[in-house]
Amino acid sequence: MAANQLFFKLQQAILKPEPLWEEEAADTQEWSAFYKTTLLPIIAIVAIASALLLKLFGYHLPMIGVVRPSVTDMLMQAVGTIVMYSISLLILGWIAAWLAGMLGGKNDLNRAVSMLFWISVPSLAGQVLGTIPMVGWVISLGMGIYSLVLLYRAIPVFLGVPVTDRVKHFIFFLIASFIVSIVLGMTLGSLFTPRDMLQHMRPDVILPPKAGEAAKSAGAQAAGEESAGKGSENPVEDYVESMSKGDYNKDVIEKAKQDRFTPPADGKLTKAQVERFLKLAKKVKTVEKEQAQKLKEKYDKKEQSEDFSISDVFNGLKDFTSLATLEMKVVKENGGNWAEYSWVKDRVREAYYTPSLSPTTEYNAKLLKGDEALLKEIL
Repeated sequence: MAANQLFFKLQQAILKPEPLWEEEAADTQEWSAFYKTTLLPIIAIVAIASALLLKLFGYHLPMIGVVRPSVTDMLMQAVGTIVMYSISLLILGWIAAWLAGMLGGKNDLNRAVSMLFWISVPSLAGQVLGTIPMVGWVISLGMGIYSLVLLYRAIPVFLGVPVTDRVKHFIFFLIASFIVSIVLGMTLGSLFTPRDMLQHMRPDVILPPKAGEAAKSAGAQAAGEESAGKGSENPVEDYVESMSKGDYNKDVIEKAKQDRFTPPADGKLTKAQVERFLKLAKKVKTVEKEQAQKLKEKYDKKEQSEDFSISDVFNGLKDFTSLATLEMKVVKENGGNWAEYSWVKDRVREAYYTPSLSPTTEYNAKLLKGDEALLKEIL
C-alpha cells in the first residue's frame, strides 16, 4: 500500500471512519496479508515514535520523578509494542469473530482483525501522544475511549451482528479483552518491561515522607474518606468509581448470589423447569430488545448533536455496562431463581445444539420438542 494512501486511511479511521469500514469490510484480504501490508508498518511507526518520545520526555513515575530510558530500553519498548499488539490483535480477533458467530453474525477472522485494527487507530495515536508531559494522559484516555465508541459502532458493519445483540458482543468482548491483556501482560509483557523502570520501582528507593508531610497526608486521607460518600458532579469520576467498585450492578448481583439450587445428579431437566425457563428467557429477550432500541435512539441523537461530549461517552459506557446484568435482573424481578435458571439454561443449550452428545442430552432434547422456533430466538 502506498504511503499516501495509507496516511489517508489513517485520517479516515479517526475523522470519518464509516466509509472506511464499508470499504475494508468488503475486502477479502487474508489477515496474514493484512498484517504484512498494513498492520506491521503502522504499528512499527507507532512503536518507534513512542520510544523516541519516551527518550525525550522520560517515564513519569509517582514519588520518583522522571526516568529517561536507555537506548536498550528504547529498543525493548519498540519491539514489545510490535509483538504485544500483533499477538493480542490476532487473539482478540479470533474471540470477536467467535462471539459474532454465536450471536448470529459472521465468524470471520479476517473481518474481525481488520475491524479491531481500524477502530484502534485513535488509541494508537493516543499511545504516541500519551508520553507528552502534563496533557499526554488526558489525550491518551480520550482517544482510548473514542476507540471503544468506534468498536461498538463497527461490530454490525464488519461482523454482521444483529443490532439487538450488539451490546452482548460488546460487553463480552470487553471482558475477554481485559482477561487477555492481564495474561499477556504477566507473561510476554514482563519480557519487554524496561529495566530502567524496574530499577527505579524498587521499594528501597522510595524514601519515607519528611517531617510534617505525614500529618498532611493523614489529613488528606481523612478528607478523602469524609467525601467518599458524596456523589461527584463529574460523570467521568462517577463512571471510574462505579466501575472500580462494581456499584453499577451490585444490588442485582447480591440478590442473585443468595439464590440456591442443587442440580440433580443425572443432569436431567423436568418439563416444569423447561417451561419456567422458556417463559423467563422470552421475557429477557423482549426486555433486551426494548433496552437496546432505547439506547440506540438515545445515543444516535447524542452523536448527531453539537454538544456531544466525553461525559456522554462515559455515561453511555455505564448504560451499556448495566446491560451485562439485565438478564439477571429480569429473572429476579419475575420471581426466578438465578442459580436454577443458569443451570437449566446450560442444559437447554447442550440439548439444543448437541442433542446426541449423551443419553442425558437426548432425554433433555425430547423435552424441547415443539419449542425450536422460540429456542432459536432466545439462545
